[in-house]
Amino acid sequence: MHYQSLGAALLSTAAVYLAAAEPVLIGKYPAKIVPEQISDIRLPENGIITDLAPEDTRLKKGDTIAIINKEQTAQDREDMELDLARERISKKDEIRKLEAQRRQVTFYLSLSEGERRYNTDFQGKDQLPTPDSLKDIDERMELLQRELATLERRKKREFDLKHDKLTISMPFDGQLQYNVPLPESAEERANGFTLPENNMRTFATVCDDSAYYITIPMADGANSLLDEQLFSVEIALPAGKKLTGRFAQRKVERAGNGDALIYYFRIAAEEHDKAFRMLGSRYTATLLYEAEGEVLRVSKAKLAAHPQAARCETWEQLVQLAHPGYSILIIGAADIVLCRTPEAE
Repeated sequence: MHYQSLGAALLSTAAVYLAAAEPVLIGKYPAKIVPEQISDIRLPENGIITDLAPEDTRLKKGDTIAIINKEQTAQDREDMELDLARERISKKDEIRKLEAQRRQVTFYLSLSEGERRYNTDFQGKDQLPTPDSLKDIDERMELLQRELATLERRKKREFDLKHDKLTISMPFDGQLQYNVPLPESAEERANGFTLPENNMRTFATVCDDSAYYITIPMADGANSLLDEQLFSVEIALPAGKKLTGRFAQRKVERAGNGDALIYYFRIAAEEHDKAFRMLGSRYTATLLYEAEGEVLRVSKAKLAAHPQAARCETWEQLVQLAHPGYSILIIGAADIVLCRTPEAE
């Protein structure tokens, strides 16, 4: 009776914590702001940079960010086309000679035995034409044509492998930000410029700004079993403002020597410009949970003041004494959220 009366007394004093619409503070977590996608742009080689996209602008997938050694690429293309033109002429000359030879063989084979004695095309040769000779000529002509086609494909593939990477393009729609010092002169940018040889920094960063998220690690296994759709986060900003996010997804990501469960909270579209400026910085986010149904939020400090608290090893044991018929739903930073057990209903 004594324990039950104490529990009833605490239950009545804790009634002020019944607030179904008010989210429960779970705790504070290290947080980052991340876009839908982000990618570092590195130059494949140093050279003369031209066709630079405007700074801090939004581009479409495939738009050109910059071109390296544009004039040299044009010269290499001319050289390749000249080499291929020479090869075409050479191969066509060989094919024309074979075609002439084929006409001679065809004419020779069309003659009678007597007429062949007067044909001068093959006099003095060790081997006279046969029907197989035509087949051999056809195969040689086909081989020359295949060699020419293969050479053209190989030359063009080698050119593309060398030069395609020199046109730096957007991997997706999004914002572009340069990470290297660029010439202030518009004329210098237009004519081309080079970066210092020892400049190993990332040339630019592009981010998919279709969505931004606040991310936090979820290390507490008990919290990871709650209804994730009821989670939200807040980051305090100057002047009493805050940046908020609603749960969007969870991912297991590599962190240090192991894996970590990361929760993503989507930021409202009207806050995207603010989120973009916050990229790269570290923050502390407050994790909140909007508990549903009949719940009781109890202060940890008041619960710890229970006369029998010293005899309890866990919060669960203390809750059974102070609040019969309730079980723990959430253990937050300052409060514990309880829910009615099915047996007590």
